[in-house]
Amino acid sequence: MKYEIAEYIVDTEQFRVTAGGTPVPVEPKVFDLLVHLIRHRRRVLTREELFAAVWDGREVSDATLSNHIKSARRLLGDNGELQQTIQTVRGRGYQFIAEVREVPDVAPPPAEALAAAPLPTPAVTTEPVTPAPAPAAPPRRAWGVALAALALLLGLGLALGWHSFAPPAAAGDTRPYVLVVPFDAAAGAGEPQADQITRELIANLRKISGLRVVPIPSAFTFKGNKAREHIRAQLPEVRYLLDGTVSAGSDRRLHISAGLEDLAQRRVLWGHELQGRDDDTDLFALQAQIATAVSGALQVALRAEERRALDELPTGNLQAYTLYAAGRYELDRFSHESLPRAVQLFDEAIALDPQFFDAYVARSEAYRQLFGYFEPPVSMLQSVVDSLAQAQKLRPDSAEVWSSLGLTYVMAWRWKDAWTALSAAKRRDPTLAQTELGFALYYAGLGEAQKVKAALASANQLDPLNAEMADWGTWALFMVGEHEAARAWADQKMRQHPEIGPVYSGAGVGASIAGDHARAVQLAQRGAEIDGSPLALILLAQAHGQAGQADRVLPLLQQAAAAGTYVCPYESAAAWLTLGEQERAITLLDEAVAKRSNCLMFLRQDPRLQALRTDPRYPLLLARVGLDDTAVAAYRR
Repeated sequence: MKYEIAEYIVDTEQFRVTAGGTPVPVEPKVFDLLVHLIRHRRRVLTREELFAAVWDGREVSDATLSNHIKSARRLLGDNGELQQTIQTVRGRGYQFIAEVREVPDVAPPPAEALAAAPLPTPAVTTEPVTPAPAPAAPPRRAWGVALAALALLLGLGLALGWHSFAPPAAAGDTRPYVLVVPFDAAAGAGEPQADQITRELIANLRKISGLRVVPIPSAFTFKGNKAREHIRAQLPEVRYLLDGTVSAGSDRRLHISAGLEDLAQRRVLWGHELQGRDDDTDLFALQAQIATAVSGALQVALRAEERRALDELPTGNLQAYTLYAAGRYELDRFSHESLPRAVQLFDEAIALDPQFFDAYVARSEAYRQLFGYFEPPVSMLQSVVDSLAQAQKLRPDSAEVWSSLGLTYVMAWRWKDAWTALSAAKRRDPTLAQTELGFALYYAGLGEAQKVKAALASANQLDPLNAEMADWGTWALFMVGEHEAARAWADQKMRQHPEIGPVYSGAGVGASIAGDHARAVQLAQRGAEIDGSPLALILLAQAHGQAGQADRVLPLLQQAAAAGTYVCPYESAAAWLTLGEQERAITLLDEAVAKRSNCLMFLRQDPRLQALRTDPRYPLLLARVGLDDTAVAAYRR
């Protein structure tokens, strides 16, 4: 059944509310309350009746009901003063008073059919298809750093030349597949707090071996759009969805409302209200309780060591944790201004608790993002390594630390160190997509095409919407000559996540290398329109140069230089080569070595540098980055 209230549609089959066709985020209990009020709109409903119907008679406070009534009103554009939808009847309860039109639904297919036949994903096309606009999370740039957001990858089909990108190993994994979408921040709670609680819930659920849980990078792509049909389109294999709301009172009381949905059967399996204080370590106990309840609702037994892991505190210092949560928020904003703020907040958290492992790891990630895009890498590299070394002193066997070290070492072309770190990470935890991405880039640097494909296949299966992987995957593929695979990969990413400019820019470089210059210019232009960074302008200059439009190259390079921020010398060298400027290119490559540019990991394979292969200085450059024939022959493969 659908209920139409003015421009709003309340759909009881899809568990969603839309306004003019646009999904409106709604917390499960608020939805249940709203539907119950609508269904019984011809009379006043007492608080006791609402407690019994919506909360199954569980003990909840009057304040909880009042907050949910406020949220339900706000959902329909109403408030407590107007009371045009839900009226408070003093001393008695509440009544839904707005005009309602009932719209019967066409009978849906049975749940068994839905579970057996998930929504199909469009086949790969020759040109990127832009989907209809929908609310989306703010773009998080994905150039050599951990970002958040990308799209469903359909099949990897290595033997078929990668014309589709569906995770090959997923079919054999029968564990319940759970997605935790970012919790909403309600009255009194801030977005950083709600985001961090979501991260902790994902981390806790991933400690339970009987569950398969979507990792944090993929989960946070749904922050701006939690519509169920969008989730189904992006991750059709996901069966269970955990969503919720975080609110806080003036007395430092914290309220977490959480609900677990079965997307296939379209019903709520579990829902609960939890209360604690945001200035007490009980906060962590609330998160552990939710994880335990979810495993119970899905009939997944917890091992003794998993129960102990859920009881572990990230820190006993709540002030340090508050600073850490604020730092994570700045880290996610991913800008030249926010990243140094994140580092400062992590430093303050570590000063309060020198044993705060997560703060060291997060600080290294902030440094790595600065290293990868905004600052000369040579000025950031040691900071990344030092922060990870401090984390490693606390947890020597942490796969997360080894993985981050490995990816950093690949980007810094420390090949032997990279192999050691990535191998150590995989031995300790084979489920980290970052490790597989590190291996993919390692093999791309050495020219091992099939191993690049295999590593990306594994990364995709582990973290299907990871934006860093999406961007670098395109580069890794076309660097080893896999043009069809790179194009299919990039087309999927552009179709599924059209707001990330670097994916378009990278696809444009691949099209240039493949000789499709009209497509290259189109894609690079789109990347520059979305992104506008100096790098995007340089890649657009390359596309014009490769297309024989030399007059457009220099103005774009000048525009990039005028931005006044770090400009990658390696990519500038590739742009100057389109004008036949080999001397300028060699000078820029020397500068890239001095600044430790991460793009130099492709120096041995990069087809754009073909004109330099016979230059006697080129083998010297290869030797300086450890990619000469003698060095490569000695590396582990």
